[in-house]
Amino acid sequence: MSIYSIIYHQFFKRHYFALTGPARVLPDFLIIGAKRCGTTSLFTHLPEHPSITSSHHDNMGFFNDNFNLGINWYRSFFIKKSHKKKIENKYGKCLSFDTTTTYMESKTTAQNVKKVKPDMKIIVMVRNPIDRAYSQYQRTIKDNIESRKFEDSIDDEIKKIDNEKEISFKINRNESNYIKKGIYYEQLKPWFELFPRENIGIFSTEEFKTNSEKIYNNIFDFLNLPHFTIKNNTIMEKGNYSSMNKEVRDKLANYYKDHNEKFFNLIGKTFQWTD
Repeated sequence: MSIYSIIYHQFFKRHYFALTGPARVLPDFLIIGAKRCGTTSLFTHLPEHPSITSSHHDNMGFFNDNFNLGINWYRSFFIKKSHKKKIENKYGKCLSFDTTTTYMESKTTAQNVKKVKPDMKIIVMVRNPIDRAYSQYQRTIKDNIESRKFEDSIDDEIKKIDNEKEISFKINRNESNYIKKGIYYEQLKPWFELFPRENIGIFSTEEFKTNSEKIYNNIFDFLNLPHFTIKNNTIMEKGNYSSMNKEVRDKLANYYKDHNEKFFNLIGKTFQWTD
């Protein structure tokens, strides 16, 4: 969605919608991250399923940054209950969702979600954290946000993490956090503590790239929806850039090894992330 559309919904149309908040739905599931793992593709293409509707735009940040704006502000970004009823009458079910990749980054977000909707379903896309970090770095280079070499940026962050008593995921938006955002265990532990395992779906970016139809159908199974063929399944925001230096990759593989093992133990399955 363009910046003009976001401004339109955030500052103009939402004032009208907020008045109708009680007549609008809350989401049935959230896509909470991780960043640079395919969440934009899910936000764009999942609504092709006739039983799924999305919020007006992604990354609203209600449950972390905008919780103080109130539930009617949040509802203003979703369809009316009357529209939901029409979809249910036609297709049997209607689910709405919110995609915000920063939801993983704050321990209080899961608590806020639990307060609003205790039975919320959670979808997480995860990627080899080495590739995720490099993809984010390349995006910040493209956006003229980053000026350091990749190896310098990760060295700086690892030193900073080593100096912390505990890894904090109250993300400072002025920092890159290339490394932290790939430490999935620390980010997802609060969600597993508050929500039943069957309400959390973990999906692989690597498999999504090679067999998107399978992943979409796995997501539909998770949501208890019938399978549906997504015709326009183009990977959104796909980057093209040079390969990572092998020495740097080996350093990151060693750094993430224990963190990945903790994550695999948490979710009860293993991803074949090659070094």
